[in-house]
Amino acid sequence: MVETVQARQARPVTLKGGRSLMPARYASSHRLLRASAVGALTVAAVSLLPAGGPPGNAATAARLRTLATYQVVTGDPVTVGPGKGQGAFAKCPAGTVVLGGGESNTVLLPTGIELVSSNPDIYDNGWRTSFVNTSTLLNATVRTQAICAGGIPGYRFSYLQDQLIPRGRVRREFNYTCPAGTVTLAGGSDGTQGLRLLDSYPGASNDWVTTVFNTALNSDLHTTLFNVCGTGITRSLEVGEGVSLSKGGRAHASLTCPAGTKVLSGGGENTPRGSNMITDTFPSSDGRTWTVYVKNVIDDNSWMRVRAFCAA
Repeated sequence: MVETVQARQARPVTLKGGRSLMPARYASSHRLLRASAVGALTVAAVSLLPAGGPPGNAATAARLRTLATYQVVTGDPVTVGPGKGQGAFAKCPAGTVVLGGGESNTVLLPTGIELVSSNPDIYDNGWRTSFVNTSTLLNATVRTQAICAGGIPGYRFSYLQDQLIPRGRVRREFNYTCPAGTVTLAGGSDGTQGLRLLDSYPGASNDWVTTVFNTALNSDLHTTLFNVCGTGITRSLEVGEGVSLSKGGRAHASLTCPAGTKVLSGGGENTPRGSNMITDTFPSSDGRTWTVYVKNVIDDNSWMRVRAFCAA
C-alpha cells in the first residue's frame, strides 16, 4: 500500500529567548518531536550575515563567508552488531550551521545496513542517522557526515511532525517544501527502528522528496520530516546518470557538482518510487560529490539516479 502526501509549506513558530517553543521527547536512539503538526524554527545562535559593509555587498560577503567556512565533518565511527539497530551523529563546529548530511558504512552484502532515518538535528547543530544491521554474521561500521557552513542568509528549519506510517508494511510518500520566500537547501526524516528510508532527495519544485516504509505488521509508527531552508542563496539542482537494478540487486551511483561549487545535500531518486532501500547516502570529504548505494526491494527491476543541490 502506498499513500502520497502532496507538498506543504511550514508556518512560523514563535521563539522566546532564542529557544523553540516546541517540546521534544526522545525515542529510540534519536529525537522525535511531538508538538504542533507543522512549524518552522529560526536558529539565532550563528550570525547569518556579515556585520558591516554596504548593503549592496551583503550577498557577496555572505557567499564568501559560506565558502570560507564550508566543511564536511565526519562523526566518530559506530560499530553495530548483527541484527542490531543503532544511531550515529556528526556535529558542526562553532560558527557554522548544519546544511545537509548522510551516512556511509562498510557492509556491502545482500544483507547489511538499512537506513532508518537521516536528518538535521535541531538542538545539537549536526546531522543524525539511525540504521539497522540486517546481517546475521557480520558487524558493520557506520559513519555519519554533516555538511556545515556559516553565512547562510535566512537560515531556518521547517518540520512536519508525527506523520503516521500505518502498520502492515505500508509505504508513505511525502513532498515537503520550505516556507514561502525561502529555498530548500536539504531535508531528511526521523523515526523509530521499524521504519526504513526508501527515498530521500531534492525535488524539482523547491521540495524534499521522502518515502518511508513501515516494516511492522502490527504497529503503527510515526516519522517527522525536516527541511533546511534559507534565502538569498543561488543553488542548482544537478541530476546524475541512472543505474539499473535487477530484482534483489544492489547498485550505487555518484554525482559531482560543477566546478567552483560545493554540494549542499543529495540523495537517490528511485524509479518506481520507493522501489529501492537506501544503505548509504553521503557527501565526499571535499564536498564535491554525492554518492548513494541502494538495494532493490520489489518484485521487478528498478532504477536509481543521484540528485544534489550544489552552490557556490
